[in-house]
This record gives sequence, C-alpha cells and structure tokens, in this order.
Amino acid sequence: MNELIPIEQVIERNPRVEELELQGFIIKPDKIDEYLKDFKNKTSALPKKEFWQEKRVLITGISGFAGSHLAEQLLDLGCEVHGTIRRHAVPMHENIEHLRGKIHLHEADITSAERILKVFEKVEPHAVFHLAAESFVPTSFREPARVAYNNIIGTIKIFEAARRSDNTLESIQVACSSEQYGLVNPQEVPVSEDLKKNPFRPRSIYGTTKVATEQIAWLYHNSYGVPSIITRGFNHEGPRRGIQFVTSVVHRQIVEILKGKRDKIVIGNPNAIRDFTHVKDTVNAYILVSETKKFGDPYNVCSGKGISIADYVELAKRLHDISVKVYVDPKRLRPSEVPLLIGKNEKIIKDTGWHPTRTILDIIREGVQYFQEHPEQLGIEAH
Repeated sequence: MNELIPIEQVIERNPRVEELELQGFIIKPDKIDEYLKDFKNKTSALPKKEFWQEKRVLITGISGFAGSHLAEQLLDLGCEVHGTIRRHAVPMHENIEHLRGKIHLHEADITSAERILKVFEKVEPHAVFHLAAESFVPTSFREPARVAYNNIIGTIKIFEAARRSDNTLESIQVACSSEQYGLVNPQEVPVSEDLKKNPFRPRSIYGTTKVATEQIAWLYHNSYGVPSIITRGFNHEGPRRGIQFVTSVVHRQIVEILKGKRDKIVIGNPNAIRDFTHVKDTVNAYILVSETKKFGDPYNVCSGKGISIADYVELAKRLHDISVKVYVDPKRLRPSEVPLLIGKNEKIIKDTGWHPTRTILDIIREGVQYFQEHPEQLGIEAH
C-alpha cells in the first residue's frame, strides 16, 4: 500500500525553471502582484455578433466542460446552437441543464458514421466545433485502445460527414491539445506552433490521438477543401471542470477543508508545470479563430505563463486562508510524465486580437465556488 509523502520531500529544484521565472514565464505565489499587473486593463478582441447572428452551429461534446461554456457564448452571440450528446441510462447532463430549451440536442456516438452524417444533414451547420473526446490523460493509460478509437475514429467520422454534407459549412474547429508537444526539451520552452522548433513528442495515448486529430483536420482541408480550424489548447480550467482533473481535485479539497471535513490536501506530481487559461477565455479563442477562417493553420491557446502544481496549491491555500499540510500520493503519478509545458500565444494574439483576460486567481476562486454551490460533487473518489 502506498503511503502519502509530505510535499517537501518531493519538491525538486530545476535550473531551467528558475531561468524561466527570471524571464517572467513562471507564476510564483510570493510575486503574485507582479503577475496580476499584467492583467490590469487587459482586454481581448471579442467575436463579431453580426458575423454569428442566426448561424447554425454544431458542438460535438456540448455537455462537456468546454462545450457547455462554448454553448453559452454562442447563444449570447445569437447563434442557433446544436450539440451532440451520448446516450446515458438517465438523461442527465449537468453542465447544460441550465441551457435546456435554448439549445438543440442530438443523441449521437461520434464513431457512428451513419448517425453523425444524419446529424449534419439535419442541422446543416455553418460552423462546427469538434470538442467531443476522451480528454482525461490517465484514462488513456488505463484504456488506450478505447481512447484511441473514440478520439481518432470519431474525428474521421466527423470530417467524413463534413466532407459529404451540404456546402453551408464555413468552418470546423478541432480542439487539439498541448499534450501533443509532450516531452519538450526545457530549452524549447515556451512552446511555439512551429514543429521545426517544437516537434510533437506525446507522452500518452491521449496526446497521440490529438496529434492524429490535427493531422486528420489538416488532411481533409488540403485534400478535400474542408474548412479546418486547428487549435492547440493548453490546460483550460474553471467552473464545471471534471472532478478528476488536478485543479478540481484541489478545489474540492479546499471546500472540504473549509467545511471542516478534511485536514490535508493530497495531490499527484507537485513539480509538473502547466500553463492554465480560464475556460471562458479558451472558448472565446475558439470562436475568434473560427471567425478569421485561417484554415489548416494551428494556433496555441494559452496564457503564456506556467505554474507548478505545488504553487497552484499554495495559491489556493493563501486565497482561502488555509494552513493545512500537503501530501503526494504515489498512486496519482502518471507512468510517463510531461514535466514542463508553457506555450507561446503571440500568433493568436497577432491574428485575432485575442488575449487571456482572467487570472489564475479567477480560476481558483470560481473553481472553489462551483464546488461550494454543488456539494453533491464532494466526497466522490476521482480516478
């Protein structure tokens, strides 16, 4: 049986990370005021309402974390929003319950060519956002064949439907991932879209499926003229994030501590450094890139700054005035870890005017608040 290890025994010193900190790419709790200054008065370009008004939009995976936030923004823009959902034993899709009556739902397994084509023929979408995927990396270690089949074959079926359906389609965005970069050389950080400088070295089946997803989108654009929009999203977080993801693991434990039901925080690898963007900023980027219609050209969607999981926990503790001890559970460690991922976002900023406008503190506050408002999601074991 694995025993919990005090976090202090696991923290590692990394000279490259110290260099990145000096260059302004690392968020540190003791220098949070410097980081927050960058966000003061920062604004982002917003989608043009006149462009999206009354457009029919299809979101695969609409009931997921990002899909539900994307649906909200598209509704605000005046779109007719459609989405695919998987059949459940009971018709429960908590993330979109508040949107019932405002969106049109279509039960569909994205790996079913016949069903997906029927959805495309019925909706005749002007824009598609392909978000449906098995997105929790540890699942791809436990069930690699299922994750590969769902993510790769599902994407092929989506693009076949796009190719064969009516020519109303103006764009089809695919939500790819920073996990494609995988084991980056520390000297390559921050990571750009240029594969000559930052080749793909995925460290999971999930990351591998996202490489394939991007290649499928590129192939269908270059071979058939399908209007493919490619985004490589780094970690996007906020309210409604799945309970198994690291930020929600932390946020749920914070709520339990505040309720007096817990006396410690338990995490996986504290040394991993990730580039976190608020989900609302991320889906705004998806819409803006789709609007620009730069087909087959990938865009990083990221904040441009990283934070270690240890420091994320420390920020969450300080924000909620908590002084409990933090431990590492060896069972939460991945078979192959991606130690350092920070992205460059100059390309998307230059081409669309997009900027992340919400801070790491906004992510923590809203994430904790969500679980305070949804106590039924506390105390559930996350795998």
